[in-house]
Amino acid sequence: MSDMPADVQRHVSALEEFFQAQNSRKSYEFISEGVDYQFSTGGKRLRPALCLMACEALGGNPSDALPFAMGTEILHNFLLVHDDIEDGDTVRRDLPTLWAKIGVPNALNVADFMICRAYRLILESPLSSEVKLRLAQQFSLTFQRTVQGQALDINLRGNTEVDLDTYFHIVTHKTAYYLALPWVGGATVAGAADDQLEPLWELGRCLGPAFQIKDDLIDLTEGKGRGGEVGCDIREGKPSICYAYALSAECGSSEDRRRLVDVVRAPREETSAEDIDWTIGYYQKEGVLEFAQAEAERLAARSESVLEELPFGEDGKSGFREMIRFVVQRKF
Repeated sequence: MSDMPADVQRHVSALEEFFQAQNSRKSYEFISEGVDYQFSTGGKRLRPALCLMACEALGGNPSDALPFAMGTEILHNFLLVHDDIEDGDTVRRDLPTLWAKIGVPNALNVADFMICRAYRLILESPLSSEVKLRLAQQFSLTFQRTVQGQALDINLRGNTEVDLDTYFHIVTHKTAYYLALPWVGGATVAGAADDQLEPLWELGRCLGPAFQIKDDLIDLTEGKGRGGEVGCDIREGKPSICYAYALSAECGSSEDRRRLVDVVRAPREETSAEDIDWTIGYYQKEGVLEFAQAEAERLAARSESVLEELPFGEDGKSGFREMIRFVVQRKF
């Protein structure tokens, strides 16, 4: 948390209090323990904090946006549970994933309960019916787009036709709208009209891919909370920006590219540490990592330009500028 912008830390504290109050209201047999475990495993609460920041930046009361903010955090965790099952990941945030702890059937059931809870939070929030309808529509459309992006991610693994256009199509669906949803919702709670929301969605379409690119790089350098393991995306065969660029730019020899495809296509359990080391070394030798970082910085610069179009005061823009820098410079 010490690396997070001050405005985000302030809103995270309010969110944690709200989360605790909501999660302790009622206990559900065989469900509540799983919900509590999933939320106790950590997470930066970045997305819901941005919801409160956007609401405040437009003159709204951040407390009014707390239910929707929590709904977006629930959606985030719902998707993480499904993602871990789909990818076969047993560790996240350096702890056992929910399905590894309680089994796939129970983990799916807990996740389904969570998403129902998210919709109830939105629909039962103390807002006008019109605002709640707009929030539910935004939430549902983002949910749908994210699932579409995940379908592309799963089914294009190891595909030799993946290029940069394909990559950006995937991450725009999987990450961009998903990242923008909280601040679009926060603006909606504050009374923003539809035409004021488009620049907010555009900010997501710039910053979301930058966030995902940085995620791709962290997986190859620092690891993403998988018990110190690097290269998990390679093991899972994900169509990362590094994979897309290496193929479309024809990096290295044709033999190198054939081996890259073979490594990415191989089942997870057949991918050796030597395969991971070779792939990371190949990316380093061919300047792939430098390209990816440059793309993240390019998108961050575009995000800064879009930010100037937002209907925020200077204080609100300052908080988002800090967040843009954090996305590109983060190491976790």
